[in-house]
Amino acid sequence: MAAYSVVFHLWNNEVDESSMTDKVNWRSWLVPAGVSDWANRRSRHRTQFDDTFPSWENAATQGSGYGAGEILTRVQASTAAVLSGEAAFERDGVVFTAPQYRWPVLAGLLEVAAREGELRVLDFGGSLGSLYWQHREFLSGGKVSWSVIEQPAFVAVGNSLNQDCVDFFPNVTQYLESASPNVILLSSVLQYLPNAEQTLQELLATPANYLIIDRTPMSDLHANIAALQVVPKHIYSSSYPSWIFSRPWLRDQLAGWEIVSEFAGIEPEGNTKKGVHFSWDGLIARRKNHD
Repeated sequence: MAAYSVVFHLWNNEVDESSMTDKVNWRSWLVPAGVSDWANRRSRHRTQFDDTFPSWENAATQGSGYGAGEILTRVQASTAAVLSGEAAFERDGVVFTAPQYRWPVLAGLLEVAAREGELRVLDFGGSLGSLYWQHREFLSGGKVSWSVIEQPAFVAVGNSLNQDCVDFFPNVTQYLESASPNVILLSSVLQYLPNAEQTLQELLATPANYLIIDRTPMSDLHANIAALQVVPKHIYSSSYPSWIFSRPWLRDQLAGWEIVSEFAGIEPEGNTKKGVHFSWDGLIARRKNHD
């Protein structure tokens, strides 16, 4: 319980995660005109969300796709750098030489470990174990099992890297044949699933009593928005469908669960092409009547 308390204190009192991102709260009455012009030009280099499509399917027909082969190659190389000690961690195929932590996510994981005596993570869409390796210093020494559910190509690469601490499965069914989670982790993945509601309900039906969602776009509207997410060319030229979830909708999905914490993601807030404001948020939920 001590480890959880330390991380919770850091999260709430010492760490301002907005300082780790390029998020800036622009106020025209404080920012000189020249800086405002720079900010407007800079905004064109951020990821854009085109919500002029009537459905997910329509948005998908206009997208160029994920470029899965290119992404996997980049993630494989960056993960290999982490495993060899050349990098501290990687995220989305980008290597980081100094440690950084997602304190809210880590606090949630350590709370589960403290309450249940062990940590059994079902990391859905967890790439090649990015979040495990990012936080491994806090997870060593305890009873931890970390399982990633990913596309078959990622599973094959993950197994080829001989990661003793992370297991890989192509679907939840195969995972449940050999393991039982106590926490579901969804970091920047739910929005990219065409049947997000069905997948979420399937995950909530597992034995896990805790849920952690992070880096997920949400708005205050009462309906989900299907959009085309357009990645800036300086990152890599690609576009693909994405949901911007309704916060009321998500709360309805979590009937039977208590939301114990909500927190901001690392990406900057934004507006869709039609002007809908959204932010990338996260939450920690616990199944009701579970002590």
